[in-house]
Amino acid sequence: AGAYTTQKVILTMAQTTRVKERQAAQALRIKQAQAFMVPDNIDVAILGGGAAGLCAAITAAEALGANKRVVVFEKALESGRTILATGGGRCNFTNADLSFENFSHPKFVQAVCKDKDTFLADILSFFRSSGLAWATEDEGRMYPLTRQANSIQSLLLRRAQKAGVQFALGREVTSVKPQHNGFIIAFQECFAGEKTHKVHASSVVLATGGLTTTELAENLNLQTTSLRPGLCALTCTPKPPASLDGKRVRAHAALLRDGNVLKQESGELLLRSFGLSGIMIFNLSRTALPGNVLEIDLLPQLTEEEVAAAVEAHTTDGLLDPQIAAYLSVSNSVEATVAKAHRMAFTVTGTSSKVVPQVCIGGISVEQVSTNTLEAYNIPGLFIAGEALDIDAQCGGFNLSWAWKSGMVAGLAAAKSAGQNCESLKEDN
Repeated sequence: AGAYTTQKVILTMAQTTRVKERQAAQALRIKQAQAFMVPDNIDVAILGGGAAGLCAAITAAEALGANKRVVVFEKALESGRTILATGGGRCNFTNADLSFENFSHPKFVQAVCKDKDTFLADILSFFRSSGLAWATEDEGRMYPLTRQANSIQSLLLRRAQKAGVQFALGREVTSVKPQHNGFIIAFQECFAGEKTHKVHASSVVLATGGLTTTELAENLNLQTTSLRPGLCALTCTPKPPASLDGKRVRAHAALLRDGNVLKQESGELLLRSFGLSGIMIFNLSRTALPGNVLEIDLLPQLTEEEVAAAVEAHTTDGLLDPQIAAYLSVSNSVEATVAKAHRMAFTVTGTSSKVVPQVCIGGISVEQVSTNTLEAYNIPGLFIAGEALDIDAQCGGFNLSWAWKSGMVAGLAAAKSAGQNCESLKEDN
């Protein structure tokens, strides 16, 4: 009992120490954010400090050179934080086969990225010059050699700082208004009340995501498609039993709507008490809507006769996790068990909030943007990158690949636009 009490005290002390360390780190971030004074005049303003925003900022700053101001506005107190959750914390930053069929609006992505070999070469060149080493795993997935997402975040921040990028952290942009030779950006400091500040920017890269994009786009009269979670877990009926929560199996799934097969996927299925998860389900979630049916084949590599033989011999636990096998065998009918193994049906009811979605489907309609520069046709000097656009892709490093490449394209074009605006201002004066 004494040893148990001592161990409990040590654990409590360790937890208290971690809480204090997190609080201290947060306090330091707030202090550093408050210390930065946002310039009144900015050459290129980057709205959003995620993957696309960081690439845009680096590209713009390196193109403009010294004495030019590239400022990243980020609501959070840390830039690149969203990168840390990618690839299960390992950051699957690209794929060896960047086929355009993996993306929504594949023709648009191809027009921006030219061809898949150039697409990949540009990304690898960018990261090679940033100092990254990587390795390729199953299905062409590429990871940093460290297998840690913070390696990507760290090297991007280091390169950005070297290029002279400035970070306005803890600042939420509330509006962007075009005016002669640039834009007026209104923002609030998240750590200092609701007072609104305004600055001028020669050009702007919109690289936000989610509702922020929609709100800014509406103010700019840009059309958006409705937003919904993507690459996420699905809730369904019937729910898998609690005894199977966390069980994994290699399976095949067909997504049906009105009896017609919309999409099929093979891969790892993760059974959860609230529904279904795993990479296979994530990919199907981009298409699945409430009311659609998922037919799961738990043994796609075996024929019905082979499964029936295993059921009759009571050896199904040699084919599947014993608990999954027991769940299939609740019926006394061999035929019913075989049917369940090959066609386990679930009706989709929605997406689960218990697993953080990896992407947001929807955004600014691609028809309003130039494929050469990602500039909005009707708003000169405004460039749109990453998840702000209505572009998403399946798992495997494709979404980050689009973020990197679109950030590079938008950042370079924004730098050129800012340079032209600066010259125009000189002439006006």
